[in-house]
Amino acid sequence: MIKAIVRVGLCLVLSSGVALAQAPTPTPTPAPAPDPKKPPPTKTDEKAGKDESLQHSSTGERPWAAGVTPEKQRAALKKFQEGNQQLNDGLFPAAVKLYREALKDWEHPAIYYNLALALLNLDQPIEVYESLQKAIKYGAAPLEKDKFDHAKEYLLLVEKQIATVDISCSKPGAKISVDGKEVFTVSEDGTKGHYVGRVKIGKHTFVAEKPGYNAQVDAPFIGPGETYRLELTLYTAEELTRYKRRWEAKWMPYAVIGGGVVLGLAGALLHVSATSSYEDYDAAVAKCNADSMSMGCANDGAVADMRKSGDTKTTMGYIGYGVAGAALVTGAILLYLNRSQSYQITADDYRKELREKEQPAVSVSPVIAPEYAGAALVGSF
Repeated sequence: MIKAIVRVGLCLVLSSGVALAQAPTPTPTPAPAPDPKKPPPTKTDEKAGKDESLQHSSTGERPWAAGVTPEKQRAALKKFQEGNQQLNDGLFPAAVKLYREALKDWEHPAIYYNLALALLNLDQPIEVYESLQKAIKYGAAPLEKDKFDHAKEYLLLVEKQIATVDISCSKPGAKISVDGKEVFTVSEDGTKGHYVGRVKIGKHTFVAEKPGYNAQVDAPFIGPGETYRLELTLYTAEELTRYKRRWEAKWMPYAVIGGGVVLGLAGALLHVSATSSYEDYDAAVAKCNADSMSMGCANDGAVADMRKSGDTKTTMGYIGYGVAGAALVTGAILLYLNRSQSYQITADDYRKELREKEQPAVSVSPVIAPEYAGAALVGSF
């Protein structure tokens, strides 16, 4: 990046007519020609001219002054000189503001030149490039030869910091943005929208938006002087929506839930069986008590086993219920965690999917060697 602090003014004074007057101040030391392989100098000995005189020309041969009234020229000159003072003092944002105000009255190449110098110190290569292009539009005549040469040298340096993007879109009503800044809206009549502009070198994001549609492209690194061309195609949200799960084994939560149900049924069967055992035990005890010759069931081991069997089955049934409940809860949690979740892919990913679908599943290519000839069969299954 060109971050040099160039406190350079011009001994250029705008005239109130159609000519550019030379300031009668001592000729300043010209700025050295910068080496294209090095950043521009951090400071020069050149100072902005202080002559505020107005000289009129009746030649009518200055195209940069055509149609500009003397009043507007004087207003522009005043802002221009104020901007020069700010530039010499290193107050670059203030200088930029004054130069831009001056340009509203008179688009003189000298104003564009000094605006470029101020912007150069604010790391705005695109604006610098555009200003320098306008500064040299009419050649060296409105600038002086050394300023004209410097402008061309700075252009060579700035060109190494910028690239060009060429964006188009045909979707009616789509709003196109470059790095978050809207650049154009496609006409509703279907006319293709087109934008060509300069950007800093690096990565950039291009977005096309319309209700129900979306397209975003993250461009790779765009190098100095490169032109990146892109046709933005909008897709519906449904086309860009994909679904995923936490685990590919979708059956797992259902298997856990199914296991819990089985354990619950087993617990219920044990509970029923335990009830039957208790009923058999109660019947045996009642029979013992009804037999007058019997001494009771205290010493009858078979009757005691009936009760123990009922107790065991009851305990196992409760355990089955507990494990079944835990399995059902675990299965429900797994089912929730593994639910289908939607996400959106980028337009680049969607186009890649389309290209992959269009590719043939099997391709045949010839293979020729000194010892043999044949064919290679390549396929995806």
